[in-house]
Amino acid sequence: GLWKKMMNYSFPLLIGGLAGITNEMFSRVSLKYQLPESIAMHELGIFGACYKVAILMTIFIQTFRFAAEPFFFAQAKEKNAKELYAEVMNWFVVACTGIFLGVMLFMNVVKYFIGPEYYEGLVIVPVLLIANLFLGVFFNLSIWFKLNDKTYLGAWLAIFGSLLPIGLNFFLIPVYGYVGASWVTLVVYFLMMMVSYLLGQKYYPINYDIKRIIGYPAVAVFIYIVWHYLGTHNFINDVGALAWVLKGLILVCFIAVVYVLEIKKKRVISTVETRNSNV
Repeated sequence: GLWKKMMNYSFPLLIGGLAGITNEMFSRVSLKYQLPESIAMHELGIFGACYKVAILMTIFIQTFRFAAEPFFFAQAKEKNAKELYAEVMNWFVVACTGIFLGVMLFMNVVKYFIGPEYYEGLVIVPVLLIANLFLGVFFNLSIWFKLNDKTYLGAWLAIFGSLLPIGLNFFLIPVYGYVGASWVTLVVYFLMMMVSYLLGQKYYPINYDIKRIIGYPAVAVFIYIVWHYLGTHNFINDVGALAWVLKGLILVCFIAVVYVLEIKKKRVISTVETRNSNV
C-alpha cells in the first residue's frame, strides 16, 4: 500500500522531469538538424556558449530548489504557510532580478566567460535570463500540486512545456536561428508559469504580491534597455571609469529601493494585523 502511494505521487514527477529535460535540449537538437549544415554547428556553438553566461541564473535557481522544497513541505501545516510561500516568492524574484541586472550591466566583464567568437550571440543573454526567471517562478508555483498530491497535473504541465517548443522551433529556428531558439525558451517557460499560476489559484490559492513580482523585473529590464541605448548611441563609454561608478550606483539604488519598499510593506501589514487583533 505504501509503495502504491509512493508511485502514484512520484512517478508523475519522474515523467515531468524527463519532459523538462526534453524542453531544455530540444532547441539544441533543432539547431543542429533544422539549419543548413554549413552554419548549424556554428549557431549551436553560439547558443550553447551564451547559455553558459545565463547559467548564473540557473545555478541560483537550482540551489534555491534544493533548499526551498524541503522548507515548503516542513511549513505546510503551519497556519501562515501561504503567507510565507508568498514572501519567499517575492524575495526569490528580487534575487533573480538582481542577478539579471548585475549580469547585464557588467556584461563587458561577464562576456569573458566565453570566447570572442561567440560575442555576436550575447544579444540573447537577456532573453535567456528572463526565461530562466520564469522557470524559477514556475518551480516556486509548483508547490500547489506537490502539497495537494496532484503531481499528475504537474506532469501534464511539463509535457505541455516539452511539446510546445517542438512546434515553435520548427517555425522559428529555420528563419532566426539561435535567436529564435532563445525566444522559444522564453515563451515556453512563460506559458508554463502562467498555466501553473492559474491552476494553483484554483487548487491551492496563495495571495502572491503580483505587483512586486511583475514590477521588480520590469524595472530591471527598463534600466537595462536605457543603459544599452546610451551605450549603443555613444552617450556613455561602457568600459570607462564613469560607467563603472554609474553601474555600481544603479545596483545600490535598486537594492535600496527594494529594501525601502519591503520594509514599508512589512510595516503596513503589521499595522493591519494590529488593528484586526484590537477589533
